[in-house]
Amino acid sequence: MCNSDIVLSILVISHNQVEVLPRCLDSILGQHLNVKYEIVVSDDRSTDGTWELIKRYEERYPDVVRGIKCDSDECNPVTRSERCGWNKATAYKNARGEFFVNIDADDYLKSDDIYQKQLDTLIENPDCVMCQQRVWQVDDGAPLESGHAWPDAPFLKDGMKMGPRYIILNDLQGLNQTYMTRRNKAVDPIALYGKWYDDTIITLHHLQFGKVVFIDRADYVWVQYSGSISNSYKGDDLLVGYALLPYQNALLVPKFSDIFVSKDNLRLVNLLKKSIFHKIQLSPITKQYMAQFQGFIFHYYAGRQSRIMDKIRLARILIIYKQTKTGGKRNKNTDEKLKDLLLGE
Repeated sequence: MCNSDIVLSILVISHNQVEVLPRCLDSILGQHLNVKYEIVVSDDRSTDGTWELIKRYEERYPDVVRGIKCDSDECNPVTRSERCGWNKATAYKNARGEFFVNIDADDYLKSDDIYQKQLDTLIENPDCVMCQQRVWQVDDGAPLESGHAWPDAPFLKDGMKMGPRYIILNDLQGLNQTYMTRRNKAVDPIALYGKWYDDTIITLHHLQFGKVVFIDRADYVWVQYSGSISNSYKGDDLLVGYALLPYQNALLVPKFSDIFVSKDNLRLVNLLKKSIFHKIQLSPITKQYMAQFQGFIFHYYAGRQSRIMDKIRLARILIIYKQTKTGGKRNKNTDEKLKDLLLGE
């Protein structure tokens, strides 16, 4: 439940990150904010002293910092992403502000005014539900100046407003943590998504309720680690995961399903070509993850790769993609056919 006294909730998630969490929290506490705010730190089963560190911050900043214990075992997680989603859901459930922003414990802010800038921009644009900045990506241990900003699309301008179709079709979603978001009290995202309430879904869910206003800053520092979730997928697991992500999003946020189906998906084309003539080698975890979602394309990679009729169905999907490449843009009829072939039973 929102508390009108608190304007901004800053949601931090952690898991065994005692070494980097102070950098994150100090960068937040260093923000010049002229509204009442809270920092909600949701910690998932840390055993390295992270929780004890959070309690020390609570003691030093009792009116600002609140530690919340999370147990992601409760959600029967299949992947690390699901544990992360459950942790973010836990933080969100404990937030009280009218606006919120997410940040991971291993990331930080490189300016002292970015949150006030995003908040002011949202207040000035009541038709917008989110304010997006760019992300500054840097490798772990590398100098800050060696990083780079993305999305690197030069047509993104300060004050630009964008709708969901524009953002999705132009791959401008960026990183969920670079958005500040106006809460929608009428809809509970946790009841809808549970353990899938992670980066992309957080952004897509709130895109349903208004526009995004862009500010041309890159003050969210996203630190890339060799052992991060995004770097943990290899081989065919990586190929399948990224190729099918748009259709997972289409199932979870059905309002945008037509957009995701109509969007060109080169990864899917490459996956189909390989799948028709070869068996895709997937880990048990990836198969188990795919089995959680409804629709042919997920069932196929969850364990139906040996069925001839399913191979033929893959070929039909590929033919539609090839025809649209040689004969122009897909129309509504071909999109509906693709949607049925991909997500129907």
